[in-house]
Amino acid sequence: MAEEVAAALETRRVTPGRRSDGAAGGTVVAAPSDAAAAVLRDVFGLSTFRAGQAEIVAAAETGRDLLLVAPTGSGKSIGYWVPGIVSAGLTLVVSPLIALMNDQVARLRSLGIEAAALHSQVDRATQDAALTAAADGRLRFLYVTPERFAVPSFTAAVGLLKVSRLAIDEAHCISSWGHDFRPDYRRLREAAELCGRPPIGAFTATATPRVRADIVSSLGMRDPEVRVTGFVRPELRLAVVRCRGQQQKRAALLAALHTLAGRAIVYCGRVRATEEIAELLRDNGLRAAAYHGDLDAADRQHAHGGFVDGSISVVVATSAFGMGIDLPDIRSVVHLDFPGSIEQYYQEAGRAGRDGKRADCTLLYSPADRDLQAFFIEQAYPERDLVRDVYRELLRAGTWDLDDWDRRLPGRERHLVRAAMELLRRAGALHGDGGVARLQGAPVDFDVQSALREHAYARLHQVMDYARSTACRHARIADYFGEDGAPRTCASCDNCLSPRRRVPVARADTASALTCVARFDGHLGAARLAAMLRGADDAWTQQRTWVRDAPFFGSLRTWTADGVRDLLAALIEEGCLRRSSGERPVLSLTPAGHAVLDGRDDLEVEVEVTGVLHGARGGPRSADEQLGPDAGERFDRLRVWRRTASQEAGVPAYVVFDDRTLRELARRNPISSLALLDVPGVGPAKLARYGDDVLRVLTAEPS
Repeated sequence: MAEEVAAALETRRVTPGRRSDGAAGGTVVAAPSDAAAAVLRDVFGLSTFRAGQAEIVAAAETGRDLLLVAPTGSGKSIGYWVPGIVSAGLTLVVSPLIALMNDQVARLRSLGIEAAALHSQVDRATQDAALTAAADGRLRFLYVTPERFAVPSFTAAVGLLKVSRLAIDEAHCISSWGHDFRPDYRRLREAAELCGRPPIGAFTATATPRVRADIVSSLGMRDPEVRVTGFVRPELRLAVVRCRGQQQKRAALLAALHTLAGRAIVYCGRVRATEEIAELLRDNGLRAAAYHGDLDAADRQHAHGGFVDGSISVVVATSAFGMGIDLPDIRSVVHLDFPGSIEQYYQEAGRAGRDGKRADCTLLYSPADRDLQAFFIEQAYPERDLVRDVYRELLRAGTWDLDDWDRRLPGRERHLVRAAMELLRRAGALHGDGGVARLQGAPVDFDVQSALREHAYARLHQVMDYARSTACRHARIADYFGEDGAPRTCASCDNCLSPRRRVPVARADTASALTCVARFDGHLGAARLAAMLRGADDAWTQQRTWVRDAPFFGSLRTWTADGVRDLLAALIEEGCLRRSSGERPVLSLTPAGHAVLDGRDDLEVEVEVTGVLHGARGGPRSADEQLGPDAGERFDRLRVWRRTASQEAGVPAYVVFDDRTLRELARRNPISSLALLDVPGVGPAKLARYGDDVLRVLTAEPS
C-alpha cells in the first residue's frame, strides 16, 4: 500500500482553477487535482467523490478555510485525509471522541499512512514518540483531543511543529447553540494561532445555519468554503408514531421490529429503560442487549462486540452508543423517547441504511416525552434563584448532608435541589467531610447558564415541531440544517405516503379544555376530562350532578373522544398542561396554561381534522363526504373483508372494527404494521389478529 501512496503522490498535480460566484458558501471551486483523484482511487479504493467532497478537497488544495456539514456516514474525513496525503505537511486533527480517533488512526496505518493519536489513554512515552515523529516530518496526521490545548507541555511542543492544516471534527461543539457544546473547543482559535494559523477545516454532521455562523466566527475563519449536503437520504423511511403511554410505545416497538431483516438500534432516554426494553425484546425472541454508561467495561464491550459480529441483532441504548459504528445493514433505528434536538435525532437515525438500501427510522412520540427532556434541561442548568436559596440553607445548616428539603424549601422539587447541589459541589463549595465553604463569587456564570438553557429548550421545541409536522419529514430536516434545493415531497416518509390534515382549534374550545383541567387540577386523568368535555352522562357524572352545570361540560360535544384527547395531548406538548407519572396519571395546569386561560398569553393549537365531527363552527359533514374516490374504494373493500372476518369468528362486524376505524384505515392507507398501530381503534391485540389481513386488503389492486 505504501507504494500505491507514493505512486499517487507522483501524479502530476493540476492547480485548481479560479473561483466564481455561485452556490452555498458563496463560491464555486474547480475540481480536485489529478493527485487528489489518484489518492482517492489508489489509497481509499473509491472511484468518485461523494456530494460535497470534491468541492471541499479542491478548496483545501488552494489553502482556503472550509466548513463541511454532512450527515453521519457521508465520508467527511475524506475532506481532510485526501488533501493531507497529497501535500507534504502535517495535518493536526482535533476530535473529542477517543474511540473514533483510535479507529481512524488504525485505518490510516492499515493504508500505509503514518498517523498517531494523543489523548488521556496514551502513556507518556507514546505521546513523546508521536510528537517527535511529527516534528521530524514522519507523520501525516496527528489526532488530539481538545483538552490537550489546556496542557502547557503540549502547547509548548505543538508550537514547535510545522502544521500544514488544522482539521476540527465535531465542530458544532464550539457553539453554545449546538446540541453538544464543549467549552474546551473555545480554545481552538488560539490553538490555530499557536500552530502558525494554518488553513482551518471544520467538519460536523449537525450544524444549523446559526451554529455554522458561530463556528466560522469562533474559529476566526477567513472567507471559508461552506458546503451543506447529503441530508436528504431517500433510503431512510422516516416515521413518527404517536403513542398514549408506555404500553402503547412497547407495542409499537415490537411492531417496528416484527420483520427485522438486519440489525437495529433502539434509543431510550433513561438507563433503566434500556434494561427493561432489552428484556422485553429478548422475551419476544430477539437477540437484544442493553448499552449505557453505567455498565462496566466488559458488559459494554460484550454489547458492542456482539452487535458488530452479528451475535446481537438489537442494541437498546442511551445516546452513549453509536459513535464510530459504521455497519452497512442497520435496518431500523427506533427512538423510544424524545431526543433533545433534531441534531441528535438525525445523527442517531442516520446510522441506519449505510448500504443505500431501505431502512426504517421511527420516532415513538408521547406528549409526556417533553417532560423527560425538560427534566434533563433543568438538571443541567439550574436557575440562579434556586442555587442561591439552596446555598443559603446549606450555609445556615453548616452541612450539605440534609434530608428535610421539603420543610426548608417548600415547593422546590427534589431533583432540582439535587441539581443545584451538584453545581455547588463542582464549584468547590461542598466538602467531602460534609462541610460547606463560602464562595468568593458566583459558582458559575448564570447569564451563560440561562442562555444555554434557552438554547436547549429551543432545540427541544424543534423536535416537537418535527414530530407534529404534516409536511415532508426529509424536507423538514434539510430545511433545519440549511440544505438548499431539497424536494418538498418524497416517497419515504409517513407524511408523504399517508398524508394527514390538521386544523386549528377555536380559542373557545382551547379555553374550555383548560378550564376543565383547572377545575380538577391534579385529580383526574385525560379520559375522564375528555368525557366531561364531550358531555358524557355516565355513572361518574350522575354521582356528581353539579358537573352538568359547569360551563365546560359538553362544550366539545361535537368532537370525537380521540379528538378531545388529541387536544389535551397538544396542550401538554405546548407546556400548558402537565401529566403526572405513575400508573394512573392525572393532568394539571401549568403557569403557561394559566397565562393562556387568563388572556395574558395567546396560543394556537392544531389537531387532526378527524378529531372534530363538525367543521370550524360550521355545519356537520357526513363521514362519507370526507373520503375521496380512492379512499372510498378502499373503505368498501375493507367492509367486505370485515363481513367475512366477523362471520368466520362468529362475532358482530363492529367487534372486528367499527366503521370509524375502517374510514381511518381507508383515509390513511397505512403500509406497515407500525403505521397501522397509529390508527385510532387499532390496538396491539387487533394488530396481532387482523394486521396482516388489513394490509393485504389495502394493498390489493382495485377490482
